[in-house]
Amino acid sequence: MYPRDRHRGISKPASPPTRAFWRRGRFPFLYPSMLVLLCLVFARPLRADTISGTVKDPSGAVVAGARIELTGGNLSQPLLLTSDESGKFVAANLSAGKYSLRVAKEGFDDLVTTVELHGTADLPLNLSITAQQTSVTVNEKSSAFANSDAVYRLLRNIGLGDTFRCENFTLAVDVGTFELKSGTLTLLGQVNKFQTGAVFVGQGHFTLKPVATLDTNEMIRRAGSPTAEEDFTEVVFRFTPDQFPQFAATFGTRAETPAEAATAFQHWKDKVRHRHEVPEGLTQALLESETIDNVDGDVLAAIYNPKHPPFFNAYMHGTPHKDLRFFLRTRVGAVPQIDSPEEVALVNCNGGGMDDGIWYLQHLKSELQAHTASSQEDKRLFATRRYNIETVIGKNDHLFSRATITYEPLVPGERVLKFGLLPTLRVTRVSGEKGQDLHFIQENKKEDGSFYAVLDEAPAMGQAHTITVEYGGDKVVTNAGGGSYYIGARVSWYPNLNGFGEKALYDLTFKVPPSNVLISVGKLEGQHTEAGFAVTHWVTPVPIAVAGFNYGQYKKIDFPDTITHYEISGYYLQDLPDSLRRFGGGMSGGTTSGSLSGQALSSMAPASMTKYALDQARAQMQLCTFYFGKGPYENVYITEQPNFSFGQSWPNLVYLPISAYIDSTQRWMLFGHIDSKFTGFVQEVTPHEVAHQWFGHSVGWASYHDQWLSEGFAEFAAALFLQQAVGPKWQKDYVEFWERQRTRILDKNSFGVSPNDAGPLWLGLRLISPRSGQAYQGVTYSKGAYVLSMLRSLMRAEYGTAGDPDQAFIDMMHDFMERHRDIPASTESFKAVAEKHMTKKMDLQQNGRLDWFFREWVWGTQVPRYNFKYDVQPAEGGKFKVRAEITQSEVDENFAMFVPIYADFGDGMVRLSQAAIAGNSTRTVNLILDRRPKKVALNIYKEILER
Repeated sequence: MYPRDRHRGISKPASPPTRAFWRRGRFPFLYPSMLVLLCLVFARPLRADTISGTVKDPSGAVVAGARIELTGGNLSQPLLLTSDESGKFVAANLSAGKYSLRVAKEGFDDLVTTVELHGTADLPLNLSITAQQTSVTVNEKSSAFANSDAVYRLLRNIGLGDTFRCENFTLAVDVGTFELKSGTLTLLGQVNKFQTGAVFVGQGHFTLKPVATLDTNEMIRRAGSPTAEEDFTEVVFRFTPDQFPQFAATFGTRAETPAEAATAFQHWKDKVRHRHEVPEGLTQALLESETIDNVDGDVLAAIYNPKHPPFFNAYMHGTPHKDLRFFLRTRVGAVPQIDSPEEVALVNCNGGGMDDGIWYLQHLKSELQAHTASSQEDKRLFATRRYNIETVIGKNDHLFSRATITYEPLVPGERVLKFGLLPTLRVTRVSGEKGQDLHFIQENKKEDGSFYAVLDEAPAMGQAHTITVEYGGDKVVTNAGGGSYYIGARVSWYPNLNGFGEKALYDLTFKVPPSNVLISVGKLEGQHTEAGFAVTHWVTPVPIAVAGFNYGQYKKIDFPDTITHYEISGYYLQDLPDSLRRFGGGMSGGTTSGSLSGQALSSMAPASMTKYALDQARAQMQLCTFYFGKGPYENVYITEQPNFSFGQSWPNLVYLPISAYIDSTQRWMLFGHIDSKFTGFVQEVTPHEVAHQWFGHSVGWASYHDQWLSEGFAEFAAALFLQQAVGPKWQKDYVEFWERQRTRILDKNSFGVSPNDAGPLWLGLRLISPRSGQAYQGVTYSKGAYVLSMLRSLMRAEYGTAGDPDQAFIDMMHDFMERHRDIPASTESFKAVAEKHMTKKMDLQQNGRLDWFFREWVWGTQVPRYNFKYDVQPAEGGKFKVRAEITQSEVDENFAMFVPIYADFGDGMVRLSQAAIAGNSTRTVNLILDRRPKKVALNIYKEILER
């Protein structure tokens, strides 16, 4: 991951609904094409005699991968079927008669039923969970601590208090201004003598005027004007008690509380306390993730700590926007779900609407004016030092865990800790250092069900403390069939205090059914059996940002690296998952089909392809070590997963998609044609994910602005692999790689919007909008890779210079890695390293800075077009003169770039020089060469981004 929409990445990970929204895969064509392919090959008309059904568990959730055995009627042998992802199955072309169905699924009791078939029968099949050896005991005392803190109950059930008339009052909050023109302001009831909210109904207007040019441009893209202007009839304000004095001047005469105030407050609760299981847009995917705001829990922290960092939230019902939210949060970030360092935000929550999105996200105006704003501001309330987690995976794939978290407070007086935890994982007990039960908050998973722990007292500053959480549930491990499992909630399968925002030590113990193998981050310290479970113990030798595991019926291959001495192991699956079984032909786990695609994967050789993947991984680790420095982990595990077009990288644990184990012939048989885009994905995925051990894990990112330093750099490393590690005939794949990146950046979608049109690289996840759904991937991954490629090109030594022409670039990258092993990298801190190592030629402004380059490529969206022509004439002394004419266009007058010139003398292209050019202009370059070139070309390897 990292977390990533397309094929791989570290990224934010994100809850399953979040990933479902923005991480469908870099290759969105894959899913519909696969679906069409499956329908074309296997769809057949249903005749009158058909048995169908839906398999569900006791909770009513569908059960995928259940085995249905149908006997009787005119069947000479049992008919075997498997329930699909919707729990459904269909048996068609049957004769009338009596049939028997047996439904089996590991972890459930077998279900047997009979059917007298005359026409069609659609059966509801409800399975019962098998009694497990593993159980979680929830005693009455422990369960009494859930959602029962006395002050929290007051907040949760808070009502309306006094009402005042409000006329022509202006409330300025940073860059936002609320005009309460005419209406009433109703205070919420006091809690512990504190005021924490108010409801305005009447006529009002909101204005937000950005300070910075970049924010103004983003507001124009989002709202259609340089400022946000909104008439409203309702606003619900929620705030820390210290913000209440701002409202004192609004109080006019007392008034009766209007019914509209109660209605507005109820509408607010319906919105902020509801969680969509499948998000309709970006804002739902972000704000309703596993760290959805429980506003009452947030206010509770401020009541228990009068010095809690202030926040001010306003929820507007206006015209035309029905759910416009203004946030000012001075510590945790205005939108903490995306690792936001900024304190002020305006978010339009409009589901699947075309204007849904984050309209404004910036630091406090006072910080901007004082030039003190930074992506590296520490927004944490607590720092995590260590996780000790014991986890049991039952035979029904449910997960039960006990996590002890060692933490240190960073803000005096804080008593409420908020964790990221998948809402389907239900907390059963929270205990303190002395074993005492602690209150905790976790509302229904369909509501604002994020997890908060409430301490009895504020922990002492400067000391380490512990808290223990016991929990269990499903949706973390899902049986994919064939001994493979989908692993979900990869960031939130345990109570995660700060996400990717910090590194901690992990001590992990897993107990799993003995038929399966579990591979974890860290180093395996021991294994044994206990009460019918296979037990493994893993410890991380150095702090890491996130913990995870892979799980299934794996076989292991060790792969030596005698050069760098990393310990590399591969884990592969012998059978196909259910999603691909119909393509397996005679392969183990495959079904028989006479079609070409039905035989596509019959010749898969998992062990051989694993060795191929391990060979790629080893080569990439050697290459990354040379270019970027020593990797952070001695052990690296390369594991197969059943996901077809999605790879991810966790610390010393790489998840490769099953497609990486399918060769080119098999892909041709599977798709029915050569798919060049998917071929590119398979080429890139292993080197990209391996490179994340450096970019993303060894060096993290400071905020969403800086995630390109992970994803873009890993993408660049994949290009480096294609150039340096595949042999002498690297040119074609390398050029095609950069051409794919170029088109991902510049190709326009059906709205006429390219990813580059959506905004600059620096905006990160905020590039996503209904009109630019692929902008984050196209810019963060592809343009991020181009930025590093262009710096490499600029730093490359001139033709004929002794030594490695990449030495300046290599020195820069080693320095970057060393400086950021213990602190996350920001765009600004990378820029500082680049400026330290830049060549004299790169100092265009003669100030020792690369402002010009970062302004163009990181904070800007201009992309030049080049035209090149040349002629070769004899020169004195038997030499040859090349007169080249370079034209740069479609940029402003201040845009400057260096473009490389190459020549082919008969044995491949050689870089001669790089020409500087500024603005929309034409420049002539004269070169004297010893030999006549067969060809002269500009930017032949596509390493400079151009139209």
